[in-house]
Amino acid sequence: MDSTRGRLMDPKLKKTPHRLLVRLSLLWKKRFGVVPMRDSIVDMSDWFESPLGEALLGEEREALDEALQCVFGYHLLQLGVSGRLELSKECRISHRFLLHPKIETGYPPGVCADFNHLPFATESIDAVILHHALDYSQSPHHLLREAARVVIPRGHLLVVGFNPWSMWGLCASIIRFFSAKPRWRFQYLRKGRLLDWLALVDMEAVAVYQGFYRPPMPQTGAIKYLQWLELWGKRLRLPWGGFYLIVARKDHFSVTPIKPAWKQYRPLRGLAVTRILGPAARNRHIIGLLPNNAEHYK
Repeated sequence: MDSTRGRLMDPKLKKTPHRLLVRLSLLWKKRFGVVPMRDSIVDMSDWFESPLGEALLGEEREALDEALQCVFGYHLLQLGVSGRLELSKECRISHRFLLHPKIETGYPPGVCADFNHLPFATESIDAVILHHALDYSQSPHHLLREAARVVIPRGHLLVVGFNPWSMWGLCASIIRFFSAKPRWRFQYLRKGRLLDWLALVDMEAVAVYQGFYRPPMPQTGAIKYLQWLELWGKRLRLPWGGFYLIVARKDHFSVTPIKPAWKQYRPLRGLAVTRILGPAARNRHIIGLLPNNAEHYK
C-alpha cells in the first residue's frame, strides 16, 4: 500500500502526461504546422503560375485595384510570399517597392529583408500591402505590429489572406492531411480575429472585400465551369469567399508635447512682500501706495 502511494506521489510520474502532450504538439506542428517562410516562398512562387494560382491571383488583383483607388501618398510597400508579383500597378502612388526574404532575378525589383524586423523608420510609409504574408508567417501577430508601426498616421494597411470559413479553407484542411506541400500549410486566421488584431495596433477597418467562391480545383476546365459561383457570390455578397481583403486606416496621431514656460510662470508674485517685510515696514509700504490725500484715511 505504501509503495503504491509513493508511486502516485512521484513527481516524475506527474510530469509524464505533460511531456507526452508536448511531444505530440511538436509532432503535429512539424507535420501540419506552418513552415518557415523561406521554405514557403519557393513553393508559392511556382504555384501562383499554375492555372489555379492564376485564377486566384486574378480575383485578388481585381479587389486590390478597386481598393487602391482611394489610397494616396508618396511610398507604398508590398510584403508577400512571392517576389515575382507586382500588385500595385493601378495605385496612384509613384514610389512602389517590394520587400521579400529572397530576391529573384528577372522579376520586379525589391529589397531583401526579414519581415519580422522591417528596416524602416516608424511612421514612414503611406501604404503597406500584406499579400498572404500573415498566412505563411510563424509569428503573424508580430508581423502585423511591424507593418502597422511603419504606416504613417491616416495611412493604409491592406491585408490579403485566406478565409478558413470557405470552400477553400475546408478543402485545404483536408488536403493538408495527404500533402506536405507548404502551399496548404497556412495560418487559419479568421476575419473577425484579424479585425481584433488590427484594433490592438490602432488600425480601423474601412473596407472588406471577398472573392473566389470556387473550390481549389487545379483543372483548367473545372475552374472555368465553376465561374458561375464567382458571379453569384459577388452579386449576393456572400461571406464565404476563398480570400478576404481588409483595408485598414491608422487612426493614431503622433503628438508632440509642449513644455510650459516655467521661467515666466510666477504664481507667488506679490506675496513675498508681506512675508519679508515687518509690520512697521509693511505699514510704510502700504501708505506709500496710497494717493496724495491718503492722510484722510489715517
